[in-house]
Amino acid sequence: MFVIYETATELNHLFGKGELWHLLVTSRASELSLNRRQRIFELVRLSKLADAHSVDEFNDPATAAHTQLVDIVRRIARAP
Repeated sequence: MFVIYETATELNHLFGKGELWHLLVTSRASELSLNRRQRIFELVRLSKLADAHSVDEFNDPATAAHTQLVDIVRRIARAP
């Protein structure tokens, strides 16, 4: 019993408070939003993208920078 409890506690700590319950009980895997680590990774990508391109490139929908920006923001944005 102790091993099961400790394993569950460590997994809960690893995923974040309440996320283990959320993963196992309340949501389907296809409906899960990005976890904390994935969101941080996306924010780092956004920061690197902002360092590499100018504002004018982001404003022009025909550029690759604009497309990448929109993709990152869509992944980060949470559904209402």
